Amino acid sequence: MWYTVPTLHNTVSAVGKESFMKRQQEEFTALYCRLSQDDGREGESNSIVNQKEYLMKYAKEHGFPNPKFYVDDGYTGTNFDRPSFKEMSSDIEKGLVKTVIVKDLSRFGRNYIEVGSYSEIIYPEAGVRFIAIMDNVDTGSLESNEFAAFTNLFNEWYPKSTSKKVKEVKKAKGLAGEHLGAPPYGYLRNPDDKTRWLVDEEAAAVVRRIFSLCMQGKGVSAIATALWEDKVLTPSAYKVSKGIGVAKKSGHPYNWETSVIASILENVAYIGVTESFKSTRLGFKSRKRIPTAKDRRTYIEDAHTPIIDRDMWEKVQMIRANKRRPTKSGLTSIFSGLLYCADCGAKLSLATANGYTHFRCSMYKRTSRAKECTQHYIREDALKQLVLKQLQQFLSYLQQFERVFIRRQIDATLAERRYKLSAKQKQIEKDEKRIKELDRLFRKIYEDNVNGKLNDERFYKLSDGYEAEQEQLKQEIEDLTAEVSEADTEATNVARLIAVTRKYTRIDELTPEVLNAFVDKIVVHEREKKDGKRTQKIDIYYSYVGIVDIPTDEEMREMEREYMQRTTSQTA
Repeated sequence: MWYTVPTLHNTVSAVGKESFMKRQQEEFTALYCRLSQDDGREGESNSIVNQKEYLMKYAKEHGFPNPKFYVDDGYTGTNFDRPSFKEMSSDIEKGLVKTVIVKDLSRFGRNYIEVGSYSEIIYPEAGVRFIAIMDNVDTGSLESNEFAAFTNLFNEWYPKSTSKKVKEVKKAKGLAGEHLGAPPYGYLRNPDDKTRWLVDEEAAAVVRRIFSLCMQGKGVSAIATALWEDKVLTPSAYKVSKGIGVAKKSGHPYNWETSVIASILENVAYIGVTESFKSTRLGFKSRKRIPTAKDRRTYIEDAHTPIIDRDMWEKVQMIRANKRRPTKSGLTSIFSGLLYCADCGAKLSLATANGYTHFRCSMYKRTSRAKECTQHYIREDALKQLVLKQLQQFLSYLQQFERVFIRRQIDATLAERRYKLSAKQKQIEKDEKRIKELDRLFRKIYEDNVNGKLNDERFYKLSDGYEAEQEQLKQEIEDLTAEVSEADTEATNVARLIAVTRKYTRIDELTPEVLNAFVDKIVVHEREKKDGKRTQKIDIYYSYVGIVDIPTDEEMREMEREYMQRTTSQTA
């Protein structure tokens, strides 16, 4: 029997052919589709369905084998951080993709530098042919579009322009008081108007408790502990419980972070104010956001129902600004951050010696050898007695003689200013009149200069003088207006203090809440020795009105009689 012995050439050819066929079966023609949310507004022509049909038809007509779709639906083209694009890149690295086909360059990407890098460097070096059908780009053809770089540049301009337009729309909405972001803990979106917020009473009760605990002298760590002990759900856990959020991968549902509590205490949204444009992106290609300076943010008053009244919010901000940090020995005091030296103005620091907790001037503590100030030593227990006694007298005074107090405060602040304010108002009117006169004079010398009646040297000298005087007058008007406006707030401040005092019937104990409600600061004087006795004076600056001279009982009765007589004569 005769056998045919295959030659080496035939054997290699057969093996090579089989290997070639197998490799061909494994290799893909990548048909890449992309659509972002902004692209979706352009219409059906850019839809994923149409892209897939278009690309498949092209692949079949031109004989590209094993077409495989890679689809990124809802992803921006300004960067290449897209799941299907990454999958396609991985297949290219494995040698599974020899051709990448897209409908046009904008579907591939809108960053002209990176698109050019892929089409002109990365893909050619990997042996991958790149085709953008509608832009006539084909790296495997000599007839490829030579103007692809310009097309890429235009494609990048499009999202940049869109980003700018979106920013302008958001800015207009923010200036109109519409809420641009999600509502903070304590609020819900209005189902009838997504740009408005409604109070979520269940969460709002927790917000009020957090503010109340802060008023009681609790720090953020102590507040977090109190909420943990009472099993109060964190904001994220609360949203999940209501079906409006996604649970975090880690964390306990009652484990409040101190940073979350601090952000709640500092959020102006809780007094009904909308704070817009708190952050901005570095650029339309970047996802990173950076905080905006506070003076560049927009604040809209009465944008929604407040959860916290403004007086409490402002008090909490003062408390937060003077955080009661424990000393190295772990000491804390309700007075920390409130005490100031009457002589040098420095804060008083907390210390302990001989079993007594006391305060002394921090300037003296630092410069005791240089004697830049004296101790201003005062024991905490003695200070508590002094402050409690004065607050009790103050509350009693207001409760018995509220009308006298109001009249006296307004008279004290406004009566002495009345003449000055009147003079300032007249000066404002005079300055405004002079500015108009300078405008008229400037027009006249300009006309005289043009007509040749006034030479250039004289014109510039006069105009410079007029402009300098105008600037000075404008600054003076601004300063005077601010002073007049400040005087108008005095009566309002008195009313705010009265509102605070009406929350208390009596004060039996000096608690952090009482202290924070009534006192802005306390100035401590140095001890004096008179008639063999040591005395020490403190000045209490009450909320909104500052120092209040509390009259004796007889003086108050006399003022009450005078007030009643004045009222009777005015109504007669």
